Amino acid sequence: MDFIDVEGSCGGWELMITPTTIVSDRLFEALPLRDEEKEALAFLIPLSHDYPGIEAWFRTKVVPGLRNDSRVLLRVERHGQLVGLAIGKREPEENKICTVRIAPSYFGRGIGVRLFDEVLRWLNDDKPHLTVSESRLPAFERIFDFYGFNLTSVQRGLYVPNASEISYNENRVSGLCPSGSVGVPAGCHSDDERI
Repeated sequence: MDFIDVEGSCGGWELMITPTTIVSDRLFEALPLRDEEKEALAFLIPLSHDYPGIEAWFRTKVVPGLRNDSRVLLRVERHGQLVGLAIGKREPEENKICTVRIAPSYFGRGIGVRLFDEVLRWLNDDKPHLTVSESRLPAFERIFDFYGFNLTSVQRGLYVPNASEISYNENRVSGLCPSGSVGVPAGCHSDDERI
């Protein structure tokens, strides 16, 4: 399943010319974006201040994952407009909530809880890995507390120089990331996604 439409219906598919994306000095032929993917990417672009590579990540990680069912894109719409979005990743080595974004005019209306519930259900995991930038943490602290997520590490400069990225529920299966650790122990952090 490529998309789970939390509310409303998904439109038809439309392909565009395949762009070439540069990621880490390597060229990747990105998959053509479907209409829902184009809309989701446009909705995520405002996060590029905290995550400068968000477009390349979306095109080279999320879209292929949607096509092979290792990723899910959850949407909430109001009056025909996308107002909330979550992306989850389910792979043998890691379950992760990659991104959650709510349109600012819809903060405090329960959309975040709804998206977290849906992505946790899809992941079949009540404590998946996730990261959040220190600047966005205040918007998520209550929901992280509600779900009992455990802070496992803090890494400075992961996505933005001099900014901290805070990790929760890291790599619980391998036991490599003790609760409350500071820094990122070897093998504990997937650096391609964040809330």
